[in-house]
Amino acid sequence: MREEEVIQYLSKTPDFFSRHSDLLESLTLPHPINGKVVSLLEYQVNLLRQSTADYKGQFERLVEVARENESTMQKSRRLILAGLTCSSLDDLAVVVDDMVRDDFEISHHAFVLYGEFPDSAVRSHLLVDDDVFLSHAAGFVDCFCGVLPANEMRFLFSDDIDSIRSVAVLPLLSREGGEIKKCGVLVLGAKSESAFNKDKGAMFLQYIADLLSAILLRLLP
Repeated sequence: MREEEVIQYLSKTPDFFSRHSDLLESLTLPHPINGKVVSLLEYQVNLLRQSTADYKGQFERLVEVARENESTMQKSRRLILAGLTCSSLDDLAVVVDDMVRDDFEISHHAFVLYGEFPDSAVRSHLLVDDDVFLSHAAGFVDCFCGVLPANEMRFLFSDDIDSIRSVAVLPLLSREGGEIKKCGVLVLGAKSESAFNKDKGAMFLQYIADLLSAILLRLLP
C-alpha cells in the first residue's frame, strides 16, 4: 500500500485510532527538539507545549505594545495640555525641554526655528535659524532616525558631539493649503546607537512632530 493511500484512508476514517487505541500507543515519532524516539502521545504533548509557549510569547508582546501605546497617549496628553498653556516661543522651548528630559529621558536635544525673530521672542538657549545649519537637516519633511554629518552634529550639539551615537530628527512643518512650509526642527540625541537606529519605525516620532508643529504654528509671530 502506498503512503498516499494510507493518508487518504486515515483522512476518511478519523475515528480509526480511537477504535484501535493499542496501535496508537505503540506508534513512535522523533522528538521535535532532541530527535529521540517518543510516543505519539508525548509528541503531541510537546507540540502543545510549544504552541502554548508561542501563544504566551505573542500575548506578552501584545501586552507590551498596549503598555507602550498607553504611555504614548499619556505623553501626548501632557504635551497637548502643556502646549495649550504656552503664550510665547520661549514657553514652548521650556515645554520641549521638559518633555525630552522627563517623558522621553533623552540626554540631548536641539530645538531650531527657521527665520528671524525679535530678541524678545526667544532666549539664547533656543536655537534660531543660522547659516551654519546646513541644508541637509533643514530639508527634512519626514522624521528621520540615524546619524547626521559631523559638521551638522557639531553645530547642533557643540561639545556633546562625542557622547551622541544616534539622533532623531523631527521636522516642524506647516501644511496649510497643501503647501509645506518648514518652520523648524527638533533633533534628539542619544548616547546609544540603538536608541534611534535608522531601521526603526518613525510613526510615533511623526505623531509628536505633528503635535509640536500645531503648537508652534499658533505661537509664530
